[in-house]
Amino acid sequence: DARHLLSHIHAPTLVIAGADDLATPPPDGRYIVEHIADARYVELPAPHLSNVQAASAFTQAMMSFLTGRRE
Repeated sequence: DARHLLSHIHAPTLVIAGADDLATPPPDGRYIVEHIADARYVELPAPHLSNVQAASAFTQAMMSFLTGRRE
């Protein structure tokens, strides 16, 4: 459990969660974002593998993050 280290992360951070993910549910992703300064959170309509199950939305979120665009 490394949750106590989250506040030490200073790199740009994007957390993507699947809305229906049972293994790593959205509250877990929101917790991470709340503890990393300036982290961004995106929730996609997917179970667990959002990069596969919501590929287009995942790619859009990732590209927006990497290019610095806020949507």
